Amino acid sequence: MTRSAVPRRPHDITTLATLQVNPAGFAFANRPDAQPSVFIPPHRIGGALDGDEVEVQFWPSEKGFEGRVEHVVRRVRTRIAGVLTKVGGGRWRLEPEDPRILATVRVSGDPRPAWVGKVVAGRVVTYPSHSNAALSVELERVLGAPGELSTEVEKILIERGVIQDFPAEVEAEMAGLSDGVRPQDLEGRRDLRDLAFLTIDPDDARDFDDAVHVHRLGTGDGATAVMRVAVAVADVSHYVREGTAVDQHAADRAFSCYLPDRAIPMLPEVLSSDLCSLLPDQDRLAMVVSMSVDPAGVVSDVDLCAAVIHSHGRLSYGEVARELAGKSGVPPEHRGRIADLRAVADRLRAHRLRGGALELALPEMRIKLDEDDPTRIRAVERSRAQPELGRAYNLIEELMLAANGAVAQRAVERRLPLPFRVHDRPSEEKLTKLAVAALALGVEVDPEKLSQPRGVQKFLSRVKERPTALAFNMLMLRAMMQAEYRAENGGHFALASPAYVHFTSPIRRYPDLVVHRVIKAHILRSGGAGGALPPPKVPSRGQLEAHTVHCSGRERAVTQAERDAKALYAAVYMLDRVGDRLEGMVTGFSAVGMFVSLDDPFVDGMVRLSTIGSSRSDAYELEDNGVRVVARRSGDSITVGDQVVVDVENVSLPRRQVDFVLVSVRRAQ
Repeated sequence: MTRSAVPRRPHDITTLATLQVNPAGFAFANRPDAQPSVFIPPHRIGGALDGDEVEVQFWPSEKGFEGRVEHVVRRVRTRIAGVLTKVGGGRWRLEPEDPRILATVRVSGDPRPAWVGKVVAGRVVTYPSHSNAALSVELERVLGAPGELSTEVEKILIERGVIQDFPAEVEAEMAGLSDGVRPQDLEGRRDLRDLAFLTIDPDDARDFDDAVHVHRLGTGDGATAVMRVAVAVADVSHYVREGTAVDQHAADRAFSCYLPDRAIPMLPEVLSSDLCSLLPDQDRLAMVVSMSVDPAGVVSDVDLCAAVIHSHGRLSYGEVARELAGKSGVPPEHRGRIADLRAVADRLRAHRLRGGALELALPEMRIKLDEDDPTRIRAVERSRAQPELGRAYNLIEELMLAANGAVAQRAVERRLPLPFRVHDRPSEEKLTKLAVAALALGVEVDPEKLSQPRGVQKFLSRVKERPTALAFNMLMLRAMMQAEYRAENGGHFALASPAYVHFTSPIRRYPDLVVHRVIKAHILRSGGAGGALPPPKVPSRGQLEAHTVHCSGRERAVTQAERDAKALYAAVYMLDRVGDRLEGMVTGFSAVGMFVSLDDPFVDGMVRLSTIGSSRSDAYELEDNGVRVVARRSGDSITVGDQVVVDVENVSLPRRQVDFVLVSVRRAQ
């Protein structure tokens, strides 16, 4: 690799990082463990591409850290999507749809003439060797015409490195699996099939990776009795062994990806939807966390084991919501269990909140498709809009949080090497900016107090009843650090927890699978029921660090793919609403635009600042506080949280963006 002639200095540092390329040509190397990122100028990127895991040499500079890419440790992008064009002389190029691909993309071979002008997918056969070098691809398939929904979805998946198909070697391994639970699978396990485990999932769930059971200890009632809760999680590690093709492929994917019209699983369907899914009336292998919860919500007597369970019923969140609302939503034999599970969840939640845990009130977008025609979008709405449905979801969430926390506590006590889920406290700089923004919205807050979960909790409680409450919650979210996986425990700020891991979803998250393996090995070493011998291999420190860096990067990519897909579907839905006049709220600003979230449909869009104001001399400019724009001449202002009326002006599917024109503003009180 050709490198810039920058001499090494004694204080230069080498580190592993994930490269984030800006369309303007420069890049940032994002280091693990929330360390400051490293600025990489264009001529020092070398042959690395956006998303690559790289080794970076860096040094202090006037504005932080600056460095260069030493070499690429792991290529993340294996495919590129773009429009096929002919450039003369019998040569072909791919014009990348992703602006972060800065290199020229040459096409090897002789493409089909019918593909010209279409969006095609190409497999990378030669990566750039140095800065400004080209890469070459071998065309695989045509995705379709630019601007079509199916084409745009495929583009998103390729841009974010989401793999859809399983290779032949994985399919071959899956073909060798037997149906159901065999007698030899029960070796080293507890038999918990008599316990009345239940699964509670969305109506359209395709897999069931956790089940729950509760019973009262002693003679007290639902308010005073100590409750014994068991959370059973599919034992994926029994079927996905280290070093197998399915394990390697799952590690590469790291996460399942959920799109409005389908799920792209981390594991093949025979595992994700069958053997590792806790289906009703079926024996299934599981890892079980059992714990006692007293009336104050304190967890004690935690027990971990490998087991065989039998789900006694599948319930949906909708059914549980109706039951919690007193509308008899579940079969009679499960009503008492639902009441006790809700009581336990209430205890756990109250205990979390007393400890300072945060609950940001931020609605999420839900794309509702036609049941008979999934290409037809029926609505774009807020998820969990009904309070009863929110309580049903929270019932399971609290139990999962408790199970994950209990496993993390065991890991800390026994110094087990597993990937922790770490959420750092916000930086001083971000909290200062938040305090300035809050003051502009009429609320004074000490940024130092926001450095503790309890301080954030009190701040959010103060603004809870304000019309601008959603704006404050969004500002707080933007001030937060992003949670990530690390080999060292660093606590979880938002949960106000000294330690936290992901244990409850090994079907869809690879870090959970690693945690299961380490816990199994620990149980077996302790003489407990940890499943069949030999025990799983415990990762080395180096393996664990590489794993956490990769999984944190893949999580960001998959999460962005899911967001991009929702934004795309919302844009498609709005194509028929161009010209409509709708109401919404200002949620934020950029240097060029004002972001607006519509009330119904629940769609985000932008009003360009250049379109606001009666003349160029009265143009609106963004204040330093970031939450208000002010007209240069008249002094009129628009602030985050203000209610607005807008006209839908334009929709761009490639940009996944809806453009509005401002009609009127109503100040938030």
